[in-house]
Amino acid sequence: MIPTIPGANEILSWFGEWPTFHDAEIMSLHIDRERRASSMRIHTWIRSNRTDADGRFIREREAVVVFEFTGIGSLRLEGEDADGQNVISALVIEQTRDGYRLMMSPCYGLAGEIVVRELKVSLESRSSPPRSANPNSK
Repeated sequence: MIPTIPGANEILSWFGEWPTFHDAEIMSLHIDRERRASSMRIHTWIRSNRTDADGRFIREREAVVVFEFTGIGSLRLEGEDADGQNVISALVIEQTRDGYRLMMSPCYGLAGEIVVRELKVSLESRSSPPRSANPNSK
């Protein structure tokens, strides 16, 4: 489902659809109480129906997506080895009465939920960062 947040059209334009963030990697999560704007950067892509010689799905349209938010109402994070790699199985954005809920489903590393008052999204990079997503995913 496409969230109704500022910047969503830029994401749709690049990917051609709203990404599921399956096997995407949280590159950084920055809580900034001084600026009052916090952010989360996620490296994601669209998975092609084609596979490579090893049978792995080919990534298309890679990008780093930046979620910027203010007014954190609640924050619940969990995970192991979060300073190494943070692969999520999905990211769901739900609009609430007072803002938005971002739910990061666990795969490996950081996962959890952030409830915020304001949210916007943008593309930081359309180039392919080093491939550090789950090497076992197909």
